[in-house]
Amino acid sequence: MIPTLAWRKLLINAIANPITALTLQRQAVLRRDDIKALCIAVLDEAVAVARADGAQLAEDESLRAMSTLLTYPPEAGTSMYFDRLAGRELEVEALTGAVVTAGERLRIATPLNRALLALLRAVSDAVRTG
Repeated sequence: MIPTLAWRKLLINAIANPITALTLQRQAVLRRDDIKALCIAVLDEAVAVARADGAQLAEDESLRAMSTLLTYPPEAGTSMYFDRLAGRELEVEALTGAVVTAGERLRIATPLNRALLALLRAVSDAVRTG
């Protein structure tokens, strides 16, 4: 079981990192309405997993996490964004991979997180194999 505080941190990172890395844009991309909607849907899956894991999260936890992300400066980057720019492997397993793995263990469907994970792994594998 992952503690509630750790889940909250994971929720933020499991959105900001993949979206900025995949779009090659800083956090300003999170302000697009279509990206916000995608983020909320991805967060909803992750929140369901976190709750099944015992995390005590608010009913509107996805919206809270998104609101927190929107307080960060639009020009801020994420570690995964900078890793991608530098041609380094991405920390996919510790973030999106953790959500998907916990979902599998707890039998909670995570199709959007799984799709992000596949894309992130493909990007990271391309770095490894050149």
